[in-house]
Amino acid sequence: MNIHLEYPVYVWRRGDVAVETYTLPGEEEFCIYVNGHLLARLMASPSAREAMTVGFLYYSNIIETPDSIETLYFSDGGSCADVWLIAERTPAVEARLANPNTLLTSGCGRGVVLGDLYAPPEPLPTTLTLVTPTQLLDMARLLQDATAHNVHSHGVHTSMLFTPTGEALATMTDVGRHNTLDKLLGACLLGERCTEGNVLLTTGRLSSEMVSKAARMRTPIVASLRAVTSTAVELAEAWGIATVGYLRGQQMVVYSHPERLGIRE
Repeated sequence: MNIHLEYPVYVWRRGDVAVETYTLPGEEEFCIYVNGHLLARLMASPSAREAMTVGFLYYSNIIETPDSIETLYFSDGGSCADVWLIAERTPAVEARLANPNTLLTSGCGRGVVLGDLYAPPEPLPTTLTLVTPTQLLDMARLLQDATAHNVHSHGVHTSMLFTPTGEALATMTDVGRHNTLDKLLGACLLGERCTEGNVLLTTGRLSSEMVSKAARMRTPIVASLRAVTSTAVELAEAWGIATVGYLRGQQMVVYSHPERLGIRE
């Protein structure tokens, strides 16, 4: 698997042309099979494939914990995951595997969410997570530092999970912003770390599938260095999630549940 590729390019600068070598982020098709059924084809960076598989299966309501997986194999080159579940599986899971009901979303790299995106999860308790805007800006600086110090960060998205006190729990990168959340959740499930009540930051746009996945992680504050879509805000309002966009410098735009940041009219 080539996570990053060296590629010759022509660079034009004020009329002069130079041949240089640029590092391109790797992007490959990744297939997930469950019990012999093709569940999904994704476009993703070829890294953290085990975490991505586990996270995607959890988001898709196929598993509740990694213990639901009996075996997990990867093909030569890691382009396909072959998952077999334990014998005790419900008819609902069997029906999902036979009819995946794939929904293509606006996520870059053909974002995929299985099932009904708008089926509301239980709203998050109002007591979960209160951080100040200053604390959130400190987390944003850590996210920016993580990308600035990674020579391969260009062309990929980075997402980080923080405790309310600002401790970084996990960091993941991928060409697809939605894939970073699959990887974050999978890494936490495999490491037996709880995601509920923590703070999620990403370099990617917050769209509907991003907020849907954040709701499954039970993260009551989700922030982006970029924009937030209208449907994402509608879902976040219903699910009790504070959404923040344009988090940079000394400013931010809070779209929903500002009380989670101590902001009140």
